[in-house]
Amino acid sequence: PGPCKHTSAVSTARMGEKSLDQALDIKIKGNEFFKKNEFSKAIELYTEAINTCPPHRQVELAVIYQNRAAANERLEKYDDGLKDCDDSIKLNNRYGKSLDRRSKIHKKIATTLGAGDENIATKVFHLKQAMEDVSMVAQLEGYKHEQLLFVDEVLKHLGSALAVMAAKKREPNLPSSHTIIQYFTSFMDDPLFDCIEGEGPYAKAKQSYENKEYEMIMKFCQEEITANGPYALKAKLLKATFLVLTKQLEEALQLLSAVIEEAGTDTKVKVNALVKRGALYIQRCHDPQQDATLSYSDFNLAAELDPTSADVLMNRGQINLLLDNFQAAVDDLTKASELRPDFALANVQKLYTDFLAAQIANDLKKIDEIVENFKLAVEKYPTCVEAYALYAKVLQEKSDIDGADEMYKKGIELNPDNANLIVHRALLALQKTGDVDITMGEIQRAIKVDEKCEFAYETIGQIEIQRDNMEEAVKAFDKAIPLVNTELEMAHLFGLRESAFAKMISKRKLQELPTGMQDMGLD
Repeated sequence: PGPCKHTSAVSTARMGEKSLDQALDIKIKGNEFFKKNEFSKAIELYTEAINTCPPHRQVELAVIYQNRAAANERLEKYDDGLKDCDDSIKLNNRYGKSLDRRSKIHKKIATTLGAGDENIATKVFHLKQAMEDVSMVAQLEGYKHEQLLFVDEVLKHLGSALAVMAAKKREPNLPSSHTIIQYFTSFMDDPLFDCIEGEGPYAKAKQSYENKEYEMIMKFCQEEITANGPYALKAKLLKATFLVLTKQLEEALQLLSAVIEEAGTDTKVKVNALVKRGALYIQRCHDPQQDATLSYSDFNLAAELDPTSADVLMNRGQINLLLDNFQAAVDDLTKASELRPDFALANVQKLYTDFLAAQIANDLKKIDEIVENFKLAVEKYPTCVEAYALYAKVLQEKSDIDGADEMYKKGIELNPDNANLIVHRALLALQKTGDVDITMGEIQRAIKVDEKCEFAYETIGQIEIQRDNMEEAVKAFDKAIPLVNTELEMAHLFGLRESAFAKMISKRKLQELPTGMQDMGLD
């Protein structure tokens, strides 16, 4: 009898089917070319494997797409790599390797974009996607060390980009009276403190400052400027200062530059404007290296113009601390405190840097001596909030919790409008008792004292992150962001906010997604 036609037909049909074994063999060949850095050839083979693999074999297909994404990434074909990751994740929505790969590609796209304003929204989109994907991986597998480093890097770029975007459309927002007074404690020789003659608009602006009617100051300054009055230059400087305080930083920068240009032989005004502009440069999020160069250039010119200005030295000392130039900060603050023993902020900041240096050297005798000097400092400068806050920090570092609490308490009694001290004291109590509810109650009390206390909202956000309550953390950071002054502070808060937001979204997505097949280790 002839051959069985039925059996032959089945065999032919089977031969025409897509073959899993064949697809996996082709994928392995692709892997070999990948290892040899022959990525174009690897892509060809992965493509063939995808076309050969039966479409219902989703786990295997997801792996092949991820492998092709890796090869595309190595060739810097980021759009193709993203598409492959998307296809891989559609096939297996809990595939950590594809999520991880996609997060890295999103970050690479963001970092290849230019620094111009036209790219910033696209950059933010890719960085947010990177955060969301890496947060999904963490929900599935926990954070690995390299992912923590990756997250830090993404949040640094994302926070900065969001801060630059937000700075362009900020509404003028005057801080609390306490914050304005605190700002001016950074200056012993601000031209605002000079005696003046007459009753013109600038005199009214100065009187408004003394009466704490801060909302009137810019109006009177503008009247003096428009009339080209005798104090027009000082009016420009004071207006620029209040532009800084109301968070109109670009406008402030332009006006401070105009004051520097026009100051001529008025060294005092020029030096003050240089200090304020130098502080603005360093607290932007444009180009960290260039901003630092511009900032130091202003401070160094100010120091040349007036080598005995404690204001220049104190504020440059703060910049040096910010940029981790510790010895330069110590030198500046030491000189400032020697030049002006009555300059409260310079003297207590100098004491605190002495403490940090003694800590690094583990010099216990020196630390005890500094504690004694802080005791004298709070007596010498009873209205200096920073004296109590820094002394409390020193005592806290020495594990003298009760002593630190006493300092915060004294500071609050003398400065009842200072909500920051209430928050610091609440955090100290949390360290001692572990009672979060009492701490949160105290922070709410701080907000009643000063509804513009960004530190209170930031602290609530940090506590809610610790409690794994990301939605409340995001809300708290959203309240803090409009209240801070500089792009640098906004970048920090945006970083915290976006971290909490990404965790919230990834958690929600995983709850909503049907159970995926996760990573089967089939690469």
